[in-house]
Amino acid sequence: MQISALINKQKDFLSYELEGGFRQLAQQCAHAMDNAKSLNDLDDLLHTHMKKCRYANLTYVLDRFGVQLSANIDKTQILTDFQGQDLSARPFFNKVSVDHPFYLSDAYISGVTLKPCISAVHAICVDDALIGMLVFDLELNKLPLLEQKIGNDDFRQIKGDPEIRSNLFNQNRVSSAMDQSIDTVHNIATELLCELGVFHIKLHYASSRATVWTYDDPYNYRLHVLDEIISPNICLLYPKKPYPCSAKVPHEQIKQVLDRFKIMRFMDENLYLKTGSLNIMNGIVGLSFSCDGNHYLSVEDFLANFDKIYA
Repeated sequence: MQISALINKQKDFLSYELEGGFRQLAQQCAHAMDNAKSLNDLDDLLHTHMKKCRYANLTYVLDRFGVQLSANIDKTQILTDFQGQDLSARPFFNKVSVDHPFYLSDAYISGVTLKPCISAVHAICVDDALIGMLVFDLELNKLPLLEQKIGNDDFRQIKGDPEIRSNLFNQNRVSSAMDQSIDTVHNIATELLCELGVFHIKLHYASSRATVWTYDDPYNYRLHVLDEIISPNICLLYPKKPYPCSAKVPHEQIKQVLDRFKIMRFMDENLYLKTGSLNIMNGIVGLSFSCDGNHYLSVEDFLANFDKIYA
């Protein structure tokens, strides 16, 4: 599932969880606004609710024209200085109506807390007429979010620095020290991935170095310079491990991927591979080219479409 679809699913879940409570409060706000002492009653109502709301950092009420009726109310204060300001230019202003009473904004960085938050808006209605809007600013890290699995299987192409791309044909590949020992590097990389507990390797061909991540210490990467990555002695640093059953990449495909990295490294004097990475657990190949562009795709798609895309 694409990132945008996962975000929409999360917002649908939050809307389902939040709308009922905000509907009840909006009805109470309508009663307070109809009262002769409406502004004081409204502020007191919102302040009482804020004290019980775990995930909100601010609330206020607008009239149907976008003018703020209530104070700005957080958990500790009723700030009346903001009453009367025109907020009709806010992105959420035209998003609610009698027929569509609830709206959840996209996430944004709060100008007050400087943390990610999201605005929830509920229409305040009397006799099927819109008379105002109840607005809550919600702290994203306190909301009851869905646990979702973020997939990495889709092909992603990311353009790099425009200046580098514009000068692509004014540069030529310079043979690196790793280029001269590329078969040895790939043989050792294969051994590390298949036998020695490495699940992610990134080969920096232009700068002749490698970074690796191991199952036993996945939160830290290890950097190896060329003299280390071309010496079989490096295998003494990594104890033998069985190939993980949960790996998405069959071990026989590892050499196939690295062989294709070699082809891309030497395929053209202007457009060529600078770094290549392989993660056997999530099954993703990462490619960075001389044009500063980057590709991320599954090993399956990489091998199946190599001749059409890269050869």
